[in-house]
Amino acid sequence: MRYLISDIHGDFDLFKKMLRTINFNFDYDQLIIIGDILDRNRHGIKLYQFIKPFVEEGTMQFLMGNHELFAIRYMKGELSEKRWISFGGEHTLRDIKEMSEEEREELLQFLTKLPLYVEIDTMKYGRAVITHTGISATMYVYNEDGTINVTKSIDKAARENLFEYLISLDLHYAPAHIKNALDRFLFVGHVCTFGLNEDASNKIYRTPHYMNLDCGAGHRDLGGILGCYCVDTDEEFYVS
Repeated sequence: MRYLISDIHGDFDLFKKMLRTINFNFDYDQLIIIGDILDRNRHGIKLYQFIKPFVEEGTMQFLMGNHELFAIRYMKGELSEKRWISFGGEHTLRDIKEMSEEEREELLQFLTKLPLYVEIDTMKYGRAVITHTGISATMYVYNEDGTINVTKSIDKAARENLFEYLISLDLHYAPAHIKNALDRFLFVGHVCTFGLNEDASNKIYRTPHYMNLDCGAGHRDLGGILGCYCVDTDEEFYVS
């Protein structure tokens, strides 16, 4: 089975609970994490240490989120401690400071190499793109038939300004004609679903054009939970 999960935000216990809930088989199943394992909750680095060997062997895939980019920029001296803490990085910062120089370099190399997106084939949605934020409104690349090439649009946005791309909310505010023009269905995270669902619930947010899986694990104080989607069965799973 193939599973998608997003925005775990340092909640290692909740993540382990989800693996048990879906009966994740480390020999046969695959898990794609759509960014943001770091910050907000206490154990982002512990999550990184847990998933790293599974990413390296291919059991899990991990895409870059904006909070991974914050860590990269901090370790490169491009983001101040104060700014990162304002983004929720207090606990991650603490753990990085306790690392050896070799461990910090290993973390930096791991995060820097994370892909921005992957493509998968699905029975329900056809060819789909998985990425943390979606697309940027000023960076559309059009196909000859007038549709928007999602992957080329992501590549363009990342080349122009990776930071702005990874904090973008544009997908959710795009007009109908833009969403209808997308040449791929999108699976994303980044925006808590309680801010998207009409009933303000934390359930996975579905539209004809994209699905958002950030169910608010980084905001447990607001009732956030962790959601997971099975690509092969179209099932949703939740733990709190």
